[in-house]
Amino acid sequence: MSRRLFGAAGVGIALASVLTAGVVAWAAPNVSEGDTVDLAGIVASWPDSYQVTGTKSEPLYTERIVATRDGDTFAVRIEVLGQGDAAMGTQLSAVRATSVGIEWITGCTKSAALCADDSELRGFLATATVVEGARNGTLPETGVVRVLHGTDVVCIDDEALHPNSSPALVPLDPCVDIETGAVLGHWSTASAAFVGATLADGFTVIDSPNFSLLSDVHR
Repeated sequence: MSRRLFGAAGVGIALASVLTAGVVAWAAPNVSEGDTVDLAGIVASWPDSYQVTGTKSEPLYTERIVATRDGDTFAVRIEVLGQGDAAMGTQLSAVRATSVGIEWITGCTKSAALCADDSELRGFLATATVVEGARNGTLPETGVVRVLHGTDVVCIDDEALHPNSSPALVPLDPCVDIETGAVLGHWSTASAAFVGATLADGFTVIDSPNFSLLSDVHR
């Protein structure tokens, strides 16, 4: 699925001017892959819902992934299939962005303190951290534009996104769909590549979920 917002020559929608130190406001002319952009305008433009459907393939298994946002609630379901499509289990995780932090709804395997206010939330639910940061003034100022399977994303420095948490053992920057904010992949600065929790080519993104992942969960 191609969701390019820029042309081949790196020309975007002309809405804003160049800021300081090579940072451009969203969506400024001549924004290209690898450019540093202002995050606040991007986050402010996101709808309050989305649904992502895709896969992540490993040598011995495949993960079928559905991630959704419904207002302040963010959920992800990961169904693991082995060779021959043998079912290996399904994991459902969901959090809510509140006025005081990130609260787990279901699927938390961390300490009670982090389940109540998760300052270390990563992976496909990291959009909740971005949204909360925009509300409480801790959103990193900038991100880097990249292209994942034909879709424009902005990658956000992991350390800057989690200023109050311990550094990740392997720092990977979450990369979100510029149009909706959905996490589609993770960028490794050390490898200069998308790695880890990154969707394979062929994923779809829509602005509104067509079903609820939490229909069977007491909320």
